[in-house]
Amino acid sequence: MFSTEEKERRLGAAEAVMDRYGLSAVYLPGNSVTGPQAFGAQRYFTASRVVFNVRSVVMFKGGRLVAIASDLMNKLNLIQSSFIDDAVIDQDQLRGVIEALKANGADRGRVGTIFEILPASWLLRLKEELPDVEFVDVSAELFSVRKAKSAEETEAQRVCAGIADAGYRALCETVRPGMYENEIVAEIDKAMQRMGAEESFALITSGRFSVGSPAGPGGSFPALHNYSALNRKIEAGDVVAAEITPRYNGYWAQKVRTICVGEKNGDAERLRGVIVGSIDAAKPVLRAKTPICDVVRKMREYTESAGYEFVMPCGHLAGVDLNEGDVTEDNTMLLEAGMLVILHPTVVAAGMDTGIFWGESYMITEDGFDEIMQSGDALYITGIQN
Repeated sequence: MFSTEEKERRLGAAEAVMDRYGLSAVYLPGNSVTGPQAFGAQRYFTASRVVFNVRSVVMFKGGRLVAIASDLMNKLNLIQSSFIDDAVIDQDQLRGVIEALKANGADRGRVGTIFEILPASWLLRLKEELPDVEFVDVSAELFSVRKAKSAEETEAQRVCAGIADAGYRALCETVRPGMYENEIVAEIDKAMQRMGAEESFALITSGRFSVGSPAGPGGSFPALHNYSALNRKIEAGDVVAAEITPRYNGYWAQKVRTICVGEKNGDAERLRGVIVGSIDAAKPVLRAKTPICDVVRKMREYTESAGYEFVMPCGHLAGVDLNEGDVTEDNTMLLEAGMLVILHPTVVAAGMDTGIFWGESYMITEDGFDEIMQSGDALYITGIQN
């Protein structure tokens, strides 16, 4: 949980947005999606996790938050474990929102909300029942507030990075021939839960890997192609790729690694070297005030100079949302101190459909970055002295 000072900082920034745009309130719909930029707004301004379904919170001047709870248990949970100090019980969430706006004199004028999340049918009903209110999208304005990270936020992400490291150690210590992919994911998650992860997002792929072979059974696996673990048995000589992504106190971090099972894979080692080299080439510009596109350009230039192809994806920003901005050559957003940047460039040889997966999270500072993950860049081989 964050401090009272952190609560006041966030809600004060939200009130400044309300004053700037002449808003009497901001309606924050929220759900459990961890998608781009807008979805984390409710978590950010309430410090309350949406476990499932949709939940509504309304912000008023003076930092007052009113949540709509479905029952007494949810109401008490919100008040005890968030910035929220007032919740009304109404199983019809939208009716609760409308009544809260009316009760607080926000039934006319301008009310901000987040169109990307708000269901269209809900917006239509709001306009019908509150005809004197102009609903305006303030997604970009609220995300701009979130980009300026505090010391408490960056500390949460540093802790989360350590949790991801623990997940990677569990991957290295656990994998052995005869295991199934879903068992590996369970061991990774158990290690991270013990460290305080509130939830996690995992991708995993296993199989034989070789440059020049077509993707498919016996081909150039295991770049991440599974969005969940399969009931596939690991064999000696396989390569296992995993994206390890825990969340701690609302904030995400990510570590991406490929390991070899029982024996070194020369093709995996060569591609790992190119990926690490491409990230190293970008590190001199990985700092505050650098456009994201410049970071990508450095990685591409190195990859192509090494004789390989550079393809997407190659990373994203992470915070309360798992993806707060894509790392692409089209993104001109400037990096800011406190941002967490995940770099995992995709490198393939000519004619390949897939490669290996490798990367991790970096904390941006004013004059550079902090390497907040500790497990090094060597290719791990199970059962062999590493």
